[in-house]
Amino acid sequence: MTLSTTGIPTVRPPKRSPFDLARLPKIALALAATGFFVIFFFWPLLDVVLRSISVDGVMDWGNPQFTLDSYLAVFQDEYLHLVEWRTIVLAVNSTILALLLGFPTAYFISRLPARLAGVVLLLILIPFQVSIVVRLFAVTSILSPNGLVSQASQALGGERFSLLYTQGGTLVGTVMYLLPYMVLILYSGMTGIDHNVLLAARTLGASGIQIFVKVFLPLVRTSILSGALLCFILALSFFIVPAILGGPQEQTVAVYIQQQIDLFQWGIASALGVILLVATLILYIAVLRIGGGFQAPGVGAQAKGVSAEQRFTWSAGTVFTGAITLVSLAVLLLPVLIVFPLSVGETQTVVFPPRGFTLDWYGQVLTTTTWLDPIVRSALVATLTGLASTALALYLARVVQTAKSERTKLLISGLAFAPIITPAILLAIGIYAVELRLKLAGTIPGLVFAHTLISFPLAFAILNTSLASRGLDLETAAWTMGASRISAFWKVTVRGMIPAILSAFGLAFVTSWDEVVLALFLQTGPVKTLPVTIYQYLQSGIVPTVPAIAALLTLVVIAVIVIQRITQSRRAAAQADKK
Repeated sequence: MTLSTTGIPTVRPPKRSPFDLARLPKIALALAATGFFVIFFFWPLLDVVLRSISVDGVMDWGNPQFTLDSYLAVFQDEYLHLVEWRTIVLAVNSTILALLLGFPTAYFISRLPARLAGVVLLLILIPFQVSIVVRLFAVTSILSPNGLVSQASQALGGERFSLLYTQGGTLVGTVMYLLPYMVLILYSGMTGIDHNVLLAARTLGASGIQIFVKVFLPLVRTSILSGALLCFILALSFFIVPAILGGPQEQTVAVYIQQQIDLFQWGIASALGVILLVATLILYIAVLRIGGGFQAPGVGAQAKGVSAEQRFTWSAGTVFTGAITLVSLAVLLLPVLIVFPLSVGETQTVVFPPRGFTLDWYGQVLTTTTWLDPIVRSALVATLTGLASTALALYLARVVQTAKSERTKLLISGLAFAPIITPAILLAIGIYAVELRLKLAGTIPGLVFAHTLISFPLAFAILNTSLASRGLDLETAAWTMGASRISAFWKVTVRGMIPAILSAFGLAFVTSWDEVVLALFLQTGPVKTLPVTIYQYLQSGIVPTVPAIAALLTLVVIAVIVIQRITQSRRAAAQADKK
């Protein structure tokens, strides 16, 4: 006790010991998060880099020998030049086509009344969240010699043909995958435009074309560039579509890397992966500089429309963009809808149109271990991944919101999103090598750790946004009034974020459930996850149970999205009534 200058005794707070027990939980969480990133992100990337400069792609720590032969091969081998050129051409063409379809579609939706815009957005989100292997199965049926496209050609007097294992087929599949990303990014940018700016231009005498070219386009330029760069990044390192729809003459870099790993040619595979990573990082930095940040498409996407500001009217522009929207919806929905008729045919082979009618294939899916075991394994891995991803995302979101330094916030946010922009094939070979050393390859924990790495960024996007909008004022008030910090966090902050936490868990669950590339490398036992099982059938030969499981998965996605939208609508109505 000491006397203050006024003579009033004051009590100095005891000095906090550096080993204060109250800080142990925070230290433990920080160490756990750091250890996770070090083991399953930085170590795999470092392993790939070291393999790329080691003799024969093997790092011998007892006698390290370094070489640049793998990189020289990448820049000198003519066949690799062809593979690299195909990859760039595919990425450029698919991005351009996605933009040509996505821009008119996003514009048309942004002009619709809010309720109708919500319906169209729902039709886009459904295929966006249906498993990519399910959609690729449908695309193989559509593009095959006996598929829908070939039959339509013959009906119009053309010849029977197939787009499978061609550049055209690979392009169709890639555009199908990229289109929802483009539409959702552009739609978000368009609905953020202040309508008064456009109205002011019109009142000053500008024509519709002048408003579109000189006012509207400059306002959405950032969204256009961000969407195009993001789609190019995804297409540049895409694996699953070229692996299924591309033939030997249409190899891309990602497919070539996978084949080299199968041949134990780690050096050249690692060098290509590092080059792919560098290109991706350069493009990602461009996205950040142009768009100012990263938002996962579909996260928090809400239908806004323009009905509150202007009445929707049909014009030459809306007719044209409406027609393009129908084309976009056909590209997205046809692969989803065609699985239902394909799943009820009586024949032992999958044909379109189906012959006869039977539900026996559904019975086999639900009763045989061929499908039940992968379903159970995928559900277990996805559930554990959802829990781990949500916990990690919540912790990092809180760290970001409580950090006082903007540099710290940017650093942690960048680290959180880093796995999602790292080429999946690079993460796959790196994590595979690390988990082999840790004896985790082929195990449930090994899959959960790997899936968490790519699932938690999306959960982080939701929780960080939710926590930023809520703030920590209520939590601060609770612990200043006597509640412990842990109690205040769980009873105030977490309880108020339950809808966002459930959304984060659901998104992480779906991401894990749909994961193919990592699971393809990491699973060594007889029982695979469901997407890998379907993928193997797509490569070896499709059996009638494949469309049955595809139809069931599609129904589950539709049900979940519809329930989610109904819940959001009721919650919004309840909040409006309270006001």
